[in-house]
Amino acid sequence: LRSLTYLGLSSNILEGGIPTEIGLLNSLTQLDLWKNNFEGSIPTEIGLLTSLTFAYLSDNPNLAGRVPTELANLSNLTSLKLHTTQLTGSVPYNLCSTLEAATIDCDDEIECDCCRCTYGNNTFYCHTYCR
Repeated sequence: LRSLTYLGLSSNILEGGIPTEIGLLNSLTQLDLWKNNFEGSIPTEIGLLTSLTFAYLSDNPNLAGRVPTELANLSNLTSLKLHTTQLTGSVPYNLCSTLEAATIDCDDEIECDCCRCTYGNNTFYCHTYCR
């Protein structure tokens, strides 16, 4: 599994926490966990996935806690989706440079300091028109 590059588990109604062992998937470039019932927080071990280019964790209404600061380690990240969760905090500012050509989708509980947000359909869509 350490050579796995894509983990796509969207729309499976999975429950429980995201396991900390996710950090062992060091070749992972795409993490697609949207539209499930994950609960608890995003494990800090996500910061070990330095090859990650996109992370879709949205539509997990029981995913809670603070956005991990370890996201700052993901220097290849181009797309991050965190809307429709109970997450709070902010997207690390240093991601602005890598997210310039991509989008951050978040909601009103998550600060997107590096982008301009527009509001529509009950979600803030933060696009990377970085300052």
